[in-house]
Amino acid sequence: MQQGDTFVLILVVIILVVWLWIAFRRWLRLPSRTTMAEWHIEPEDEIPVTEAVELLEHSGYEVLTQKRRVPIRIVVNDSEEYSTRFTIDHFVRDEEGIYAVKVMKEDKQLEWSGSGLRDELLSYHLLYPEAVGVIVVDLEEQSIHRIQFHMLGESE
Repeated sequence: MQQGDTFVLILVVIILVVWLWIAFRRWLRLPSRTTMAEWHIEPEDEIPVTEAVELLEHSGYEVLTQKRRVPIRIVVNDSEEYSTRFTIDHFVRDEEGIYAVKVMKEDKQLEWSGSGLRDELLSYHLLYPEAVGVIVVDLEEQSIHRIQFHMLGESE
């Protein structure tokens, strides 16, 4: 082996080690492959009867779950990390399918416009795309609103 061959071999090994290290770090940062869409939403045995549950059942929905919290890790610029969670109040079912449920809070009312509904509720649809839509329960008005999102093509 010549002197130049040893240098090239060491350079190739260093490049390979760096590449493997970078690939390993990226793999560590990947979110879990389990998403809400892969979770099986099956009826829970016991669901506490709340005002929202009563209103949903009275309106013909089968309440499947209690509150679900989805942990989220946010990484900014590969260095800053934040932890949060996304809360889904219930999952319900009717003859059309499964819906995610958002119970409105008195101190945070929903803006009834396209952008307001998008900003507040689209994340439910994106997190659980198999859901037929999102049910908004307004306990103050004792009303239920069924929201559905239909993604249109770029030119529409």
